[in-house]
Formats: sequence, structure tokens, C-alpha cells
Amino acid sequence: MNRVSVFRSINLTTIIAVYLLILVGGLVRSLGAGMGCPDWPKCFGQYTPPSSSSELPENYQEFFTEKRLEKSRRLASVLSAIGFKKAADKILNNPELAEDTPYSFSKAWIEYINRIVGVIIGLLIILNAWWSLKLRKQSASLALIGVFAFILVLFQGWVGSLVVATNLLPGFITFHMVLALLLVAMLLVQQVKVRDLKEEITGKWPLLILLVMFFIQIILGTGVREQIDVFVHQGIERGAWIGQLGIGFYIHRSFSLLIVLLTGWLIWLNKEKFLKSPSLLALAGVIGLEILLGIVLAYLNVPAAAQPAHLLLGSVGFGMIFYLFLSTYLRHRII
Repeated sequence: MNRVSVFRSINLTTIIAVYLLILVGGLVRSLGAGMGCPDWPKCFGQYTPPSSSSELPENYQEFFTEKRLEKSRRLASVLSAIGFKKAADKILNNPELAEDTPYSFSKAWIEYINRIVGVIIGLLIILNAWWSLKLRKQSASLALIGVFAFILVLFQGWVGSLVVATNLLPGFITFHMVLALLLVAMLLVQQVKVRDLKEEITGKWPLLILLVMFFIQIILGTGVREQIDVFVHQGIERGAWIGQLGIGFYIHRSFSLLIVLLTGWLIWLNKEKFLKSPSLLALAGVIGLEILLGIVLAYLNVPAAAQPAHLLLGSVGFGMIFYLFLSTYLRHRII
């Protein structure tokens, strides 16, 4: 295999791994294990989760809560110093920040597995950056994107530590998701640049609008998910969640209709080759399944199994649209 072929395989493996992390992260949240480990990068101060609470000191809850409070205060201080006073106040005035995190063997291991997957992706990103640097003579931009992706993963890891430090403060989780989508986009740009693409579709503007709409839809969806996290924390019964969701849920639901219309427009523009286009067929299938899962979530009291699947399909749909756009309109940039 030549260097381009090796890099193509490494890059594709990394993209798949990022999607796996998105799925695992969704499972962590749907199972309520986001604070399974109250510290980061260790878990209850250990490199692997303790087998029982007897391995922890009697005051372990107060100890880790205070450690989290200290980190949150430092973060608030930095945010306030650079002009983000409202964000700093939101952190300091979060009533959940000082809540203790009781030990749970299952939740600790669920969150720990999430972190292990994150470490594996970090190693793949290093490998991706290294091989992209080997191709810098063929494409300086390919190498530059590889380096930026590595820096982004480091930043993503730091943001992940803040998610834990702020006890899953709403806003940080959505930002965490945005960074994951940005990482997928960067890796997809690299994939397009090293592939001998043969498929083109019609409709630059429908693709671009659909991409933007899909991104907005994912952000709206993570906002709805954050509301549900609050309901879980407050002990509200699952059957009452949908009825108590705010306007963000209804906007999110209405956006799905716009996405269906845009997808239909794109299919109509490519009606002559739609059935012969694996990419368009796959995109239509993913969007169809995503809409179906949205209906299941809305009308069947948000079943836990459907939540991570809904998030994963949304992320995959975003990646597919972005890939189609790049492969159709940026072909001249391919190595």
C-alpha cells in the first residue's frame, strides 16, 4: 500500500471511531451515567473505577465535590476575566454544582468505558496527524487539517473535563457536541482529498441549506436533551417529560419537516439517478430512520434506547451531507 492508501484507511477508521464515541456518549447520558466518575481524568481518584465504595474514604463525596467546586471556580474566574461574566455567573449560581456524587459501580464503569473510547480516538487522531504530515508535499492543507484535528481533540478533552467539573451544566454538553461535529467535518475533508471520487449529484444550494439545517437541528436536539437531563435530576416521571418541554422541542420538531422537504427537493433534482446513487439512497434512508426515531421519542415517552440512536443518526446524517457536498463541489482539491 502507498502512503495515500494507508492514510485513507487510518482516516476512515478514525471517522468511524468518532461516531462510535458519539454513540457511547449518548448511551452514557441516556443511562444517567454522565457523573459516574466525579473527577477527570481519573475515576474517584483511581486509574480504574473502584470495585466498591468500601475502597473509598468515608468522606469521598464531600472530597470530590469540593475538588469539582475548586475547578469550577477557577473556570468562572477565567471566563469573567475575559468578558464572559454571564457564563461565569451561570456556573457559580448552578445549584447542582455542589451536589454530592454517590458511588455506583455500573455508572462508574459506563463512564469509564466512554473515556477509554475517547483515549483510543486520541491515539487514532495522533496517527492520523502523523500520516497526514507524511503527505505534506502532496497537500500542505491535508497536513494542516491533521494538525488542527489533533489540537481540537486536546481541546475537546479539556471541555470534557469541564463537563464533569460543572456537573453536566447545560450548554457545555451542547458545546461538546458541536466540537465533535467539527472534528468529523475536518476528518471528512481529509477523506475527500485522498479519494478517487466518481459520484456527483445536482443541487449545490439544496445540499448547503440542508447541511446548515441539519446542524441547527442537532443543536436544537441537544438542547432538548439537556432539558430532559434536568427532568431526570428533578425526579420527574418519564411519561411527563414531553408535556413539560419548552418551545425548543416544538421548534426542533418543526425543523424535521423542513429537512424532509429539503431532502425531497434534492431527490427531485437528482430523480434520474436517485435509484443508482448509493450516497443519495443512504442519505434518504438515514433521514427517514431519524424522523422515525424522532416520532418514537415524542410519542412513546422518550425510550432510553432510542435516544443515543437518534443522536448517532443525526450525526451520521450531518456527515453524509457534508461529504456529498465536498465530493461534488470540491473535487478539484483532491490529491
